[in-house]
Amino acid sequence: MRRHLITAALLAAILPATLPAQSAKEIKKAAELITPKAVLERISVIADDSMGGRNTPSAGLEKVAIYLADNYKKWGLLPAGENGGYFQRYTMVKRAADLAASYLEVDEMGTVSHYRFDKWAFPTGPMTGLPISGPVRILAGTVTPATIAPLTLTGQVVLWVQDGARAADNNLLNRALVAKAPAAILILTNQDLTLFNSRMAQSRTGGRGMLEGFPVSGVPTLTMHDSIFAGDPQTANRPNWHDLRVSKSPVVMDAPDGVSVTLLLKDVELSRFTAPNVVAMVPGSDPLLKQEYVVFSGHMDHVGTADDGVGGCRPFTRPDNTIDTICNGADDDASGTTGIFSIAEAMAKLKHKPKRSIVFLNVSGEEKGLLGSAWYAAHPTLPMDKVIADINMDMIGRNATDSIVVIGKEHSDLGVTLAGVQKQHPELKLVAADDIWPEENFYSRSDHFNFAKKGVPVLFFFNGTHPQYHRADDEVKLIDTSKLARVAKLGFYFGVEIANRAVRPKWNPESYQLIVVEGKTPPAVKKAGT
Repeated sequence: MRRHLITAALLAAILPATLPAQSAKEIKKAAELITPKAVLERISVIADDSMGGRNTPSAGLEKVAIYLADNYKKWGLLPAGENGGYFQRYTMVKRAADLAASYLEVDEMGTVSHYRFDKWAFPTGPMTGLPISGPVRILAGTVTPATIAPLTLTGQVVLWVQDGARAADNNLLNRALVAKAPAAILILTNQDLTLFNSRMAQSRTGGRGMLEGFPVSGVPTLTMHDSIFAGDPQTANRPNWHDLRVSKSPVVMDAPDGVSVTLLLKDVELSRFTAPNVVAMVPGSDPLLKQEYVVFSGHMDHVGTADDGVGGCRPFTRPDNTIDTICNGADDDASGTTGIFSIAEAMAKLKHKPKRSIVFLNVSGEEKGLLGSAWYAAHPTLPMDKVIADINMDMIGRNATDSIVVIGKEHSDLGVTLAGVQKQHPELKLVAADDIWPEENFYSRSDHFNFAKKGVPVLFFFNGTHPQYHRADDEVKLIDTSKLARVAKLGFYFGVEIANRAVRPKWNPESYQLIVVEGKTPPAVKKAGT
């Protein structure tokens, strides 16, 4: 026993009481690896024409995944994917509407009109093959999300008389309607017929990708062109759609007595394939805390080309009148991918690693509905209850030079920690601003949201959209590489701080109840002065 005590005393004298701490100098030296030149080199590979727009699935997406994994291996990051490798693969099923089996019936006081979808209409959203019916609520005129906010639409069929010219407003309205969980949405639009026909063709040939075994989210929706009623003998008995559409005030009304609709949407499988996520890790230095993880996430996919039938991107006419159809997605999200990729190198080069482990997750399928991150959240390669934070970067290379919007600060104490890190690094000349577009609900529109729903505190670094968003001219030449490098540096310092803190980040209790327990999307809150 005495000999054991002497041995313990000798070991205590020889070994340090704690692991060697990272010095500020060492951390700064690692951060200096993140330069405008380095990020330009990397984003030029990821958003190159040779990647073909990185659609999910595509050969270009696979090439980017290999490029990332090869560099992680070269820098000494450990594989953290499946089967001891850097990759996690998931199965997607592409499905399209079964037009022969789908229909809309309108019963007007006993007179039933039956519509097939061979022309003038296309369905989207969940297609269960089960009939949907319910009381009809008509929306038209200058309806806004604020108009929709107080409405109770659960179980109702919403007929939205939409003005196709209000494209941006319509996107906001559609999200507001879906959030109200109606039984179905019928959209009657006067959209330009050429554009409508293009959307209709894309919905029928491109199909919709979804995760195998996952329920399809959303609300069954049927988009119809005014032409569907051309020559219909019942037209004279219906409301004047034009007058409703151009009303100077919001129109919210129940359908006339005796009017009901039945909608049946059915789909068929077109194909199935697999797609990659890339997962790498810098192990922590603390014997206990290394079993906890700080995740950096970003999506490496984009939407392919403007002529591949998937939709979601518009071609660009160059000054020489040639047409660019490759949607390179330099900002969305080659910039975020480059940001966390560059942070990974800096973390790997630290001689003394942070106490907790740092994970780098490059997901795919974000543009198809956050599919890759949804799969990872449901099938994590590391214990999800040990993930203490997710830092997501999606579009961080454009807009205001000296600020980056960071969404989600109000939901946990991560925002306070970030404010402290920003204050410690005035040399970055970068403001981590609050969400200035709460009405857009960006909190639920990128990959961090799938972590939040699993109980992980998140922050989302995002510079907002711009005229090149989902256009073929979202090119590397428009990226502000100085901003991109500085955002990545801030993320690096922030990640080190979280990984070294004595306690895990904490949720705001109200947010935890709403997002994690109830599974809801936080409501938009416009702050004074924004």
